[in-house]
Amino acid sequence: MDLKNRLKDKLEEIAEVLIHHDHNYDTIGVLGGSSGVALFHFYYAKFANDDTHADKGAEIIAKTFDCIQEGFSYPTFCDGIAGACWALELLTEEQFIELEEDIITLELDDYLLKKMNEDLLKGNYDFLHGAIGYGYYFLKRYQNTNSDVSKKRYKTYINQLITYFAATAIQSDTGIWWQSEIRVGEQKFTGYNLGLSHGVASIINFLSRLAVYPDFSEHTLPLLKPATHHILSCRHTKPEFTSSFPNWITEEDPNGYNSRLAWCYGDLGIGISVLRAGEVLGNKELIAEAIGILKRSTQRRDITEAGLKDAGLCHGAFGLMHIYHYVFKNTGDPVFKETAEHWATAALDMAIHSDGYAGYLFGHDDSWEQHDCLLDGIAGVGLGILSLLADFDTKWDEVLMIG
Repeated sequence: MDLKNRLKDKLEEIAEVLIHHDHNYDTIGVLGGSSGVALFHFYYAKFANDDTHADKGAEIIAKTFDCIQEGFSYPTFCDGIAGACWALELLTEEQFIELEEDIITLELDDYLLKKMNEDLLKGNYDFLHGAIGYGYYFLKRYQNTNSDVSKKRYKTYINQLITYFAATAIQSDTGIWWQSEIRVGEQKFTGYNLGLSHGVASIINFLSRLAVYPDFSEHTLPLLKPATHHILSCRHTKPEFTSSFPNWITEEDPNGYNSRLAWCYGDLGIGISVLRAGEVLGNKELIAEAIGILKRSTQRRDITEAGLKDAGLCHGAFGLMHIYHYVFKNTGDPVFKETAEHWATAALDMAIHSDGYAGYLFGHDDSWEQHDCLLDGIAGVGLGILSLLADFDTKWDEVLMIG
């Protein structure tokens, strides 16, 4: 059976699992919770022309917002309210749902703004679990609102985040950077986190998205170029490294090490963020640098060397497939298409778990678990496959700062 048919069969198997799955509403965020699963159902309904999945998605979204009305208060983008509200905005933008009235209240926005500012006071700019996640939701509202009053309000919210980045940027000979608390198991270090999930790549990516708007360009463009130059200066110089960048840089480990091949950390998240920055800045040199980083990563084909354990989007084989497919669509370079197909095959071959969802468990050898979510679960696997097969554009991967 050819690759396309294998992927189509696997997508149908995933859809069958999720349509009968009893979803848990302990987390509701778009990456780690119920609202991300709803995205799968709506996109699959369009792909397969199957209204039962649209009905399932609507049911999940309704229950998700019932949870908020009943007192669910966890706020973050990954697991909580900010992510659920972002998902609702995307579903409306994609015309999957039509709301008679806006169910996101001013009180809810004020609560998320309060949480964003609390994180900023702690220096927690994290995309998944901190301030950038709230800013990412506010940006989506800014983009979609038809109200001048609301747009002005979201502009004010976002400017608080930009002001923070301007005030906390650390100057160096190679540009600017931002400090992070880095955790490795029980250990904590202060250093420079490069990753897209938790580090400076997410700042660069976020600033690039803001810089295209006149409301934000004046204050984001002066940060964007030096931030991008500094992250590029952190490339490995020793030939024994197969990755171009480490995960982070600390005083305790200044000499570097290989990073895994993944969305969350390493070359791919940095590459797609620098590519976006180069495009926004109109800087051909930065664009070429980014494509070079991404192209070098296509040489890493060994699962063990690349650090892959599962098939999920965050740090698994379908995540690699999706990123390389995205880069192929944007560059037309066939090496990215071929690499996407390589990792698609590897990911399909990982469906070996009889107790998994469509054959998939997530985690590693010591801790395999069932997950239905988008970031590291079966809904994300399904969305990745769907985007490769679909004859229409999909926007769900904005949730990973890809699209």
